[in-house]
Amino acid sequence: MRDAGVLAVTARMRAASARRAAPRGPWGMALARLRRDRPATAALAVLALLVVFAAAAPLLERWTGHAAGRGYPATGLDPSGRPAPPSGEFWLGADALGRDVLVRAAYGARVSLLVGVGATALATLLGVAAGTAAGLLGGAADTLLGRLADIVLSFPYLLVAIVVATTFGGGLLTTVCVIAVFSSAAMARVVRGEVLAIREQEYVQAARALGAGPLWIMAVEVTPNLAAPVTALASLQVPQAIVLESTLTFLGAGADPSTPSWGGMLAEAQDYYQTAWWFLLVPAGLLLATTIAFNVLGDAVHAAVNPRRA
Repeated sequence: MRDAGVLAVTARMRAASARRAAPRGPWGMALARLRRDRPATAALAVLALLVVFAAAAPLLERWTGHAAGRGYPATGLDPSGRPAPPSGEFWLGADALGRDVLVRAAYGARVSLLVGVGATALATLLGVAAGTAAGLLGGAADTLLGRLADIVLSFPYLLVAIVVATTFGGGLLTTVCVIAVFSSAAMARVVRGEVLAIREQEYVQAARALGAGPLWIMAVEVTPNLAAPVTALASLQVPQAIVLESTLTFLGAGADPSTPSWGGMLAEAQDYYQTAWWFLLVPAGLLLATTIAFNVLGDAVHAAVNPRRA
């Protein structure tokens, strides 16, 4: 019996050793690096809490009994008309109209995540399509798309966003489109460089020699090899999109004023930073924590998927 137990333990140890020694693909190795990266793990935990915070916005509204867009001047303002400080009724204080800062911050997290992820996804789609076409087709197509990217990047995005908001009206859709267009130009440049390197590989040359067309080469040979650099770049563009949305909303060219957003809360709090610190600190702290967490995670993803990492 003792020999059988020893043999069983030995067999399990050998199986575990074989699993550890088994070759892993590039994504498996990238995930292993991320699991060993403590700052990335902490950043991921912060972002998970942010997602839970945003998802719980209706529950917070129900628990506190305070609607996001409704003011409560009787309890949310003191006798002198200043915002009420944090208390048992207003957990993170009230704003200048007596609205609950906690509830509005939770709904603002939804706006930031929606714009950040939505604008990055759209920018990635546009940038990958344009960069791949420019890198594979070359010639006039490469020149045209390259000059178009240069033109987009030469415009000051804030000025363009304000003009677009004034002409067509602001809102989340306009904000997402403006951020996506400017972000896609930078994405297209990076993708073009990657495609120029990939198209000279032997397997691409072999596919071309066998009669494969540009669409086949783009879909089968090139696009799968773009997944790692595009994922790394997209992870770094999410915090940029969140900051851009907050900046545009702060300037009045982003989300609708009736929509709770961190940028709008910062704009409303700029006259109360000396008398109602919580009014400014809550959205600013959330924006800072979100940006740092996304940047740390983006850097970790970039390092993890980089095949040239030592």
